[in-house]
Amino acid sequence: MSRLIAFFSFCTFIAQADPVLIVTETNLAQRIHAQNPDLIAARWKIEEARGQWQQAGRGSRPQLDVQWSHDSRFREGEIKLGVSRSFPVTNRLFWEKEISKSLLEAAEIEVARREKEIIAEAKTLLIQTTALQQRQRWLARDARDADQFATNLQAQQLRAETSALDAAQAKIDAARLTIEQKQLDARAASLHAELKKLLGMPITAQITVDDKLPPMQDVDAGTAKSRADYQQALRYVDAARHQVEHELANRYDNMNSGVFLNGMSQRDAPIGYNRDVMLGFQFSIPLPFGNDNSGNIATAKASVERRTQEAQSILTKAQHDAQGALAEMQEWQKLVTQIRNELLPLADEQLQLAQQAHAQGQGDLAAIFLARSQKRQLHLNLIDATSSYHLARIRHQAALGQP
Repeated sequence: MSRLIAFFSFCTFIAQADPVLIVTETNLAQRIHAQNPDLIAARWKIEEARGQWQQAGRGSRPQLDVQWSHDSRFREGEIKLGVSRSFPVTNRLFWEKEISKSLLEAAEIEVARREKEIIAEAKTLLIQTTALQQRQRWLARDARDADQFATNLQAQQLRAETSALDAAQAKIDAARLTIEQKQLDARAASLHAELKKLLGMPITAQITVDDKLPPMQDVDAGTAKSRADYQQALRYVDAARHQVEHELANRYDNMNSGVFLNGMSQRDAPIGYNRDVMLGFQFSIPLPFGNDNSGNIATAKASVERRTQEAQSILTKAQHDAQGALAEMQEWQKLVTQIRNELLPLADEQLQLAQQAHAQGQGDLAAIFLARSQKRQLHLNLIDATSSYHLARIRHQAALGQP
């Protein structure tokens, strides 16, 4: 009965536990888009810019003018009611709208750029975590072999077939591998915490990462013109050009116009009081003298040149970064091929020869330790080279603005 209760309790615990998220490069972007807190906050910048765009280009409100005067006995007086409004004589409002539209597009691209940066950062952590798990797996297998080797030597020591020094050395070698595993466990915990933070997951959430690195593939050079920051810089160039047109339009002030109704009551002795009502129009036209707005126009033109140079600088730097990452990928690919096809088979052969020589009494134990260490290091170098290739691939994709 107690076993049945324990079984149902275990099933209840499993049902209530949070599911473990399997993180891959495929579902990484979708998760970040939906849950990353920085992106959620950044999207409000788009709404701010959208509100400014909706408000831009609107004319001033009409105003009501009231004038009233009378004598001390309230027998004679005048009242004037009017409605007036100012109108631009240029297309200033149109360019205000265009400036806000370019800034809105720049805000949208900025959020997309930030999203790609976070995705690239998360992919980097994912590759590092995968490579770390591969190192852990290899060291665990090597540690089992080292433990078995140390156990065999201890048995040979009891039969007086080997020295106590060799058995102790084998035990130390196995313990050193265990220590390296624990160090990797601490590093893996740190990487998992950083990855969960980018994914917008709770601290208590559980994730798992595939321990196989993606296959290496040939990558084209590509172009960096689709980078989000470059596209954002182009929108700023458009906004600066619109600002020039806006400042040119600001050389002329607004014109004021309105309509008014005037009512008067005046005493005309000895006839009595005359009451007149008049309807009229008024205009106020600014004269183009005294301020040609040349300073603001020069500032806006200088801003266009600066924004243009900034955009070109972003593109040039991105092309250099992409080319550098591509060259690095090619070098890592060559190294992986050399280790896998040449060095590892040679290390396996050397280890077999050392073990055979020791079994026949023709070699010492140090040669086996050296051969095992060389083989282990080559496997770790292979993992490092493969992960470095994929890290360079992520930098290459980020430089080109690819997802």
